[in-house]
Amino acid sequence: MTIEHDPVSQRLLLMPQAPLPILMRLARAEARARLRPETLRPAFAVLPRAPALLRLWSADLAIGGVLTRRTSEASASVQASGEIWGLTARAGISLASTGAATGSLTLSDARKTADLLGPLHARSFAIGDVASPAQPLIADTQSGRGLVVSSRPPWRADLVDTIELAGPLPAGWEAELWADNRLVAASREADGAGNWRFSGLALRIGENTWRVRLYGPHGESTEQVFTRLVGAEMNAENEIDYSIGFVDGGTPLFASAARQGSGSGARQRSGSGAFATIGWGVAPALTARLDVRAPLDGAPAVALGLHGAAAGGLWAATVARDSSGSLAGALRLARRFGAQDIVVDVARHGRDVGPALPPAVREFSSLVAASAQGRLALGRHSLPWQLRLQSARRRSGGDQQTIAARLAWPLANWQLNTAIGLARQTGAGGAGGSGWQGNAAVGISAGWGRWRLRGGVDAAVADVWRLGGATFSASHSSSRGAVSLDLGWQAATKRLNAGVSVNRRIGAFGLSAGVAHGDGGWRIGMGLVVGLWHGGGRWRTAPAGITRSGGVMADVFVDTDGDGVRDAGEGGVAGGRFIAGSSLRSETTGSDGRVLIAGLPAGPPVDIETQLASLPDFALRPARPGDRLVLRPGEIRTLAVALHTTGSIEVRVMLAAGDTRTPRSGVTVVLHGADGSEVARADTDFEGFALFEGIPPGSWSVLAGGQASPPLVLASGDAEVRTTLLLPAER
Repeated sequence: MTIEHDPVSQRLLLMPQAPLPILMRLARAEARARLRPETLRPAFAVLPRAPALLRLWSADLAIGGVLTRRTSEASASVQASGEIWGLTARAGISLASTGAATGSLTLSDARKTADLLGPLHARSFAIGDVASPAQPLIADTQSGRGLVVSSRPPWRADLVDTIELAGPLPAGWEAELWADNRLVAASREADGAGNWRFSGLALRIGENTWRVRLYGPHGESTEQVFTRLVGAEMNAENEIDYSIGFVDGGTPLFASAARQGSGSGARQRSGSGAFATIGWGVAPALTARLDVRAPLDGAPAVALGLHGAAAGGLWAATVARDSSGSLAGALRLARRFGAQDIVVDVARHGRDVGPALPPAVREFSSLVAASAQGRLALGRHSLPWQLRLQSARRRSGGDQQTIAARLAWPLANWQLNTAIGLARQTGAGGAGGSGWQGNAAVGISAGWGRWRLRGGVDAAVADVWRLGGATFSASHSSSRGAVSLDLGWQAATKRLNAGVSVNRRIGAFGLSAGVAHGDGGWRIGMGLVVGLWHGGGRWRTAPAGITRSGGVMADVFVDTDGDGVRDAGEGGVAGGRFIAGSSLRSETTGSDGRVLIAGLPAGPPVDIETQLASLPDFALRPARPGDRLVLRPGEIRTLAVALHTTGSIEVRVMLAAGDTRTPRSGVTVVLHGADGSEVARADTDFEGFALFEGIPPGSWSVLAGGQASPPLVLASGDAEVRTTLLLPAER
């Protein structure tokens, strides 16, 4: 502090050169005053699904045809979604004039809680046409007929766990919790153990950093930093999950022998076998994983992996014994430096080369690779880039070195992309190899009104660079459809290929048509798609794709008899809109009060609320503030939104002193229902008024300052009930 003399007031002024402890404490108090608890969404009750033995929810239909100079082909497909014995059923069938019919069927169930299949404590299972998870070094993702049971959360987002931070808090000290440079919590009192404590902190995939700042009574300050790095393959401590099952890779549940055999339309079988994957969170920064695959025609393969975080980076180490008895291993290191991600892979593969193995294992016996991606700062812009360097030993003999790089230049209305890929191979023993071969491409895209323009050229190198070809495309999009023009020129054949395609939406129908000319001559194609769904007692049309997500048919009506069911004579309400999750939907109810809200997530709970501002009558309110639904893929649930006529209760609080009545502001008024339960609270304004709106008919009472009102009866059709509470003056 410095002391200055003020000659005008003849005073000595104490001027602080740095914030005084009292000033810092006041600043902290002001920042904490702005802290508000997060607004929690109301916990709506889950709307139960009506049981059914067999039910069809929705279907996508598609028909198409292709005509060329030599052949013609017609095709049709149906994808349907429904319910069988309480399970989600997804079925499909495809027909083609040039091949056999194929069909698929999957029965599945998935839940947030581990209460499926009794003692297995599963969260999801599927039978029929399924997909098995990938297993490092021993198996790739397999699709085919089979069974999969898993205890892993089916819709796990980036939230891994919630943790608690604590530390010593001396007497008179204060603690603040900061996350992402934002004050999120504060504590001025220690717990019974003399510690500050912050609970319920979300631990998410990626880097989690919390800063706890401690302030002493005399201006002291200190900071503690807590960092937790979590990878996508890491579990919370002591969390155990599993996936088990069987899959016949490459073989659909329903297919003719001709389809499974050889030919251009055949699907390659990747082998049959059982699999099991178990993950265990050994420690906060360490997860162990065991993978087993037992093919029907060979010995089992086993892989043991460890995933963890250390020194600001992630790592994964895996050792495996394949079905041939040979050993394999892989090590991955990942680290972020600023905005750049670096990944290093070192692997030695076993002798298995079957189609069920990952592509890198099938092609290489060993490899060393380094890849990186990030953004380079350039003024106000940043340039995304990618780079991969790899040296590997091929299964067929010899070595291969690969270089691949990509750089993008995004600007306001256009973007330039450049890419290059080079590869060099040497024979066994380093002899008989070839020089560098590869290709390079430069592409540009730009917007021009509603048009999107794209163009590019590519070149190939084999001793010398040669121009490979050029492409150009233009597309115009609108709410009703799109038009695309594509041009391509090949330097080797000196041919110009061209094509025009049109996609048009006509009501619920999607129409597509295209004409193209290429090496095989002219090609003409047409297609028609439409979605069907069941709601309101009849089948309706919708744009295709409805079987892939959930949907709700909202039925908004004025419930005059109060039974919650739309009866004859109860009219619909037009113009109603809804909030799904946390977003306001654009769909509005029609004159019949109904509207389809499609594209909702299937699996996780979805909250549906009526936007009160969209209702034409201010006194109309839904009987329930909202509903929570758990939808399945393709399911269309009918949601009855019964509107009741409500009123308001106006309370005025007055201070009574003899014959004098004075309005009292800032008094908390509590509204109680007929059973005595608290319904709402409000504070009186400067004239002593408190207003409760949207109150359904019934008997109510209010309480303020220890004074209760007599029962207030709000009859059906009453717009408002008023009452006055008198508070005695203090003596």
